[in-house]
Formats: sequence, C-alpha cells, structure tokens
Amino acid sequence: MEENSIRFEDIPNAITRVLKKLSSLEDKIDGIYELVQSEKEETWFTVAELCAYLPTHPVEHTIYCWTSNREIPFHKRGKRIMFLKSEIDEWLQGTKGKSKNEIQREAEEYVLSTQRKNRRLI
Repeated sequence: MEENSIRFEDIPNAITRVLKKLSSLEDKIDGIYELVQSEKEETWFTVAELCAYLPTHPVEHTIYCWTSNREIPFHKRGKRIMFLKSEIDEWLQGTKGKSKNEIQREAEEYVLSTQRKNRRLI
C-alpha cells in the first residue's frame, strides 16, 4: 500500500472513506455468511422440482415408478411425496455402474456361499 500523509484538515474525509470501505466489507461478509447458511439448510423437492434437478430430467411418471419400487430415497407427507436434496445427491453418487471385475467377484462369492449352504443341508 502506498503511504499517504494525512493532514488534520483531511481527517474527516479519510474517516468517511474508511467507514465506506468497512461497510462494503461488512456487506461482503454478510453475503458469504448467507451463502454458507443456505447451503447448510436442507432443501426439499417436489416431484416436478426433482425432475428438473436430476441430470437426465426424467418425466414425473418415472419418478413415481422409482418411488413405488423403492429405488430412490423419498419421504411421504400426507399424500405428497417429497425428496431431500442431500439424500438425492448421495443416491446419485451411489448409483455408479459396477466393473466386470466387481460383478465377477460378487458372482463367485454368491456361488461359494450357495455351495456352503448346500453342504450344510446334506
């Protein structure tokens, strides 16, 4: 910063500039605080809002099918179906496809567990 020497006569103007800058900083801090607070609050979606939020933008009928098959997390309030954004985000993160190795490993584990069960029954 550059060093300015302030004369006695300039003090009122300097204080006014400092107060304006402080006010500006306060506004920016308040904006950041509101942004952080809004991220902490839980957001609820209706079926239509969820359709718009999901990357594939499915039709409402698809959402209702997912809820009836319990494929997607939802909450029922009276007759309304509501979706919590944080749960939907987790659901989206958890729906990755399995690799061939993962499928092969699960199949082998299943076959081994079935063979063990059959040996116990004999």
